[in-house]
Amino acid sequence: MTQLRPLWLLVIVVVAALAGYLATVLMAAAGFSSPVLPLSSAVTLGAIGLIVVALGLIVWRDQRRIQEAEDRARSEKRPNRSRPARRMHPLQAVRVVAAGQACAYAGSLIAGWHAGVLIDLAPAAGAGTPNVTSALVVVIGGMVWVITGFVVETLCKLPPDRGLGQGETRFDDNGTEPNAAL
Repeated sequence: MTQLRPLWLLVIVVVAALAGYLATVLMAAAGFSSPVLPLSSAVTLGAIGLIVVALGLIVWRDQRRIQEAEDRARSEKRPNRSRPARRMHPLQAVRVVAAGQACAYAGSLIAGWHAGVLIDLAPAAGAGTPNVTSALVVVIGGMVWVITGFVVETLCKLPPDRGLGQGETRFDDNGTEPNAAL
């Protein structure tokens, strides 16, 4: 799985802002209202962001618990006869990372669109109008989603292997270090 690329997120924001600006101009010329999500959608953005961060924390805690059990067994220098630590299935962790990355991409799209709407509406309508307020709140919610994506991706990275001696590294058939990151 590849990591989030800030440049791609920036490209999405710029393209979405251009599209949002053009849509607002065209809809205003046709006599329609500006295409803005309602203010209540900020609650949904926040709730989904909290759920994804909570899932990321569960993955992070699971990784740390396993690492601590391995460290304890290594420090005792005897075989660990106790029951092995129950581990989260790796596909569950990948799903959480995918949800975090989806938040980042969707957040950049939502924030970009509403930033384009703001570029058109704010100078003409003023800061106190409902559409400008809704667009501003949704831009902030979209940026929170982008931050959520980066945080969850960081939480779900696997810790480096500590079982090897210094200078030793295991590599897979492709020449890359396995388990370096999800």
